[in-house]
Amino acid sequence: MLDVVFYVTDNGIKWRSVPADFPAWDRVYAFFRRWRENGLVKELHDRLRGKARGAAPTASSACF
Repeated sequence: MLDVVFYVTDNGIKWRSVPADFPAWDRVYAFFRRWRENGLVKELHDRLRGKARGAAPTASSACF
């Protein structure tokens, strides 16, 4: 389920345009909507951001 959410946000596509390789878009969106309403999406975002900020600096992070 997370792979589909990442795919949609990374590629900027509509939920209905999710490739057939993934589960049906309406089922995935129903999960996403529940996660969002329960605050899980924000928690996932905050945790991923914390991991990214805590990671060792890379060459690209020094670019302005």
